[in-house]
Amino acid sequence: MTIRIRLIALLLVLLPIGVAAQQMTVTTDSVGQLGKQLPDSIRYTMQELKISGPLNGNDLKIIQLITNRLKPKKPTDQVLTSLDLSEATIIEGKGNYRTRADVLPAAMFLNCKALERIVLPDGTLEVSRSCFNGCVSLKEVVIPDGCTQISDYAFNGCTALKEIRLPLDLTIIENHAFDGCRSLESIDVPEGVTLIDVFAFNNCSSLAKVDLECEINRISSSTFTGCSQLRELALPQSVTLIGSDAFKGCAAMESIQMPDAISEIGNSAFEGCINLRSIEMTTAARIGSDAFKGCSNLQSVEIETANRIGNAAFQNCSGLQTVTIDGNLQAIGTETFAGCTNLTAVSLPSTVKTIGIRAFYECKSLVSIDLPDGVTRINDHAFEGCASLKHITIPNLVKQMGSDTFENCTSLDSVNIQGFVEKLESDVFRYCHSLRTIILPVSIKSIGDNAFQECSTLSAITLPISVTSIGDNAFEKCASLHTMIIPAACTTIGSASFRECSGLTRLELPAAMKKIGGNAFTKCVSLRELVLGSPLPPSITHSSFKGVVMSACRVIVPKGAKSNYRNDKSWAKMPQIVEQQ
Repeated sequence: MTIRIRLIALLLVLLPIGVAAQQMTVTTDSVGQLGKQLPDSIRYTMQELKISGPLNGNDLKIIQLITNRLKPKKPTDQVLTSLDLSEATIIEGKGNYRTRADVLPAAMFLNCKALERIVLPDGTLEVSRSCFNGCVSLKEVVIPDGCTQISDYAFNGCTALKEIRLPLDLTIIENHAFDGCRSLESIDVPEGVTLIDVFAFNNCSSLAKVDLECEINRISSSTFTGCSQLRELALPQSVTLIGSDAFKGCAAMESIQMPDAISEIGNSAFEGCINLRSIEMTTAARIGSDAFKGCSNLQSVEIETANRIGNAAFQNCSGLQTVTIDGNLQAIGTETFAGCTNLTAVSLPSTVKTIGIRAFYECKSLVSIDLPDGVTRINDHAFEGCASLKHITIPNLVKQMGSDTFENCTSLDSVNIQGFVEKLESDVFRYCHSLRTIILPVSIKSIGDNAFQECSTLSAITLPISVTSIGDNAFEKCASLHTMIIPAACTTIGSASFRECSGLTRLELPAAMKKIGGNAFTKCVSLRELVLGSPLPPSITHSSFKGVVMSACRVIVPKGAKSNYRNDKSWAKMPQIVEQQ
């Protein structure tokens, strides 16, 4: 057994107390001897240490003690910042501190916060789990080319690490391997790598350049999440899947070169890539929820083989102008294109059957859209706030239109509902100020609350004979409506249904009418003729016709029914009750 100590270290014994060694080299001839060669008297007196020769678990424990010390305890002490193990050999051992041949133990340098430089043994086959986890001062790592694996959390949280050369024989980079290495600026992945696991480069916020010359088949989930300086990337042609959150928050990314055969893009894969302008994904069959959410500079989307597009996949892509989708897509999901304020043109495949909740919410530039003939359901708020939409035809297979479907479509001029819709849900055309004409199917049985509220341009509407009820505020403030014929089957008119229909001059109520809600015709100041078909007065409140100039309005009732109305307390207040001739 021999020990070689550099001159500067030998002088230590001759120097006064307070002067310490800076560098030291130790060579062992056999395992288990490092403790004797680095006794307590000199163990903590160097900043740079090189160890050569065979090492076992006990030797490695000594190295751990040295690297874990963060502060000097004596005037002669130093904190170790550099360790060179290039000429050391890790020997397999089964003692209290087990070791594998040529592999540093898991968590070997965990939270060694003073360590700045490390050279691994030349024979290293693997960087073990959490080996350098939390080494916040680590700036330089030398890994030999024969190393084939960087295990999970190996360099997690090494916040000072700016660069690292990956070994040529590397095949696997496991999960969280470089997670949180926020100073890392570039990485070249060797061609032999077949797996880059989840979160491998998560939150490497300074990472600006990545060279993937490898043969991986996927970009795993959260691989590059939060790499906010990554501007461009070319993916290997072997990649067919991009996992969830893979590039989430890569705010600087402007372009990504996609492989020819990409088949799936996971949830939130590119969410928050606010500078991404274009992406080629014509072959993608599946696009996950939130996949491109908030990609505000993305201008066009073309997908030829879509089978599934998840909820909010393109939500708030405010720069998106055109969308062309083909394939076997069955549904446009919830909020898929919500907030795409510059979207002007959409082409959907004939296979689409469902338009999801808020699917095109606030697509303010969308002028027109041809809904596929196979659509059977349009969900709540689907086109709400599409302020430029002018015309819409609802296909004949549609059985349900949700509430608020076209609310606030302020430019909507005409609507043709061809489907077998049984109810116009609440708020369906609310605030459609430009709506002039609407064709309703004979299947309609009820008009929901606020359905046409403030459709101020609507001058006429023919309600199907099958309508049995009109909801609260259904036609409130439809100021251009001048004549209203309530269908024969209708029994109830809700509260404030026609309130402030200031242009309404004539109203016909059927024989089936039973109840007229409070404020139903309040402030219909132009009403001059009210025709009732029922010999028995419908139930009204004191406010049902509040604000109507009843002295100027003729109330025409069935022949022989005048006395019935005169004997009703509510109707008796109307001065001009006359019988039909």
